[in-house]
Amino acid sequence: MSVKNITVDHNNEGRRIDNFLFSNFKNIPKSKIYKVIRKGEVRVNSKRVKPDTKLCANDLIRIPPNLINQERIIEIDANKYAFLNNKVIYDDEDFLIFNKPSDYAVHSGTKNDHGLIDILRIVLKNSSLNLCHRLDKGTSGCLVVAKNQKFLSFFNNQLKQRKVKKIYHALVKDFIPEEMVIEDSIDTNTKGSFNKVSINKNGKEAKSILKPLKKLDCSSLIEIEILTGRTHQIRAQCEKINNNIANDKKYGCNDFNTRLKHSGIKRLGLHSSEISFLDLEYKRNTFVADYDDQFQKMLVYLDT
Repeated sequence: MSVKNITVDHNNEGRRIDNFLFSNFKNIPKSKIYKVIRKGEVRVNSKRVKPDTKLCANDLIRIPPNLINQERIIEIDANKYAFLNNKVIYDDEDFLIFNKPSDYAVHSGTKNDHGLIDILRIVLKNSSLNLCHRLDKGTSGCLVVAKNQKFLSFFNNQLKQRKVKKIYHALVKDFIPEEMVIEDSIDTNTKGSFNKVSINKNGKEAKSILKPLKKLDCSSLIEIEILTGRTHQIRAQCEKINNNIANDKKYGCNDFNTRLKHSGIKRLGLHSSEISFLDLEYKRNTFVADYDDQFQKMLVYLDT
């Protein structure tokens, strides 16, 4: 198969090259797209680019044959995932709000052939859907999905300007008596084989506000507002203050997790409860996602 050339239109002006490729080659894992960019096989106006290179209208993007050849047809049984229709909290012409179940990776990767976004495109019969942000595999709750490029860019700009408000609920090891602010630097370059981030001076700013919600019999339910959106931010910061999240295999406390074994509940005790942002008409919208059965069961179990 020969090289494919794509001319950038005005709708994609200002987009990063990696995000452009993710949208145009939805069935290819992100890791493979990053690999061809890094090797210089993707070129813009005959020049090598980095993943964060911004595109201009009428730029000519060279797509290498091996990327085209890797594009695959994802076979997803829509009936198997029909229950996801009931997880849509809100839906309009620009975006939808989805109550993500725990234990679903949002993107495909080395351990899964397809991600939640691939499933949603099939189940909701809309190939134009794109994630506006991400949630960890074990985290449930509010997930914003764009239906068009205009809203996707608009939402991403709000993220950069920190105009998106995100509230999480977490079941943690100990009680916090009052509101506390955690400010750290999170370094994702130290993830290594355990895929864990580190808190050190070489990282990027990470700020969270923790508030007590309910003291349980042997733990507590807390609210966390993240003012930055770093990888594993909440989980790493809770580990740092020795108030680990329930059933967290990477950043958790073995003794606390052992207490949950008899319950049969395996999900992470972290839920994206609320998200607030502006729509294209500059009206602020706030959406709330209910706990799923397993999170509610964990909450009850830890309070008895």
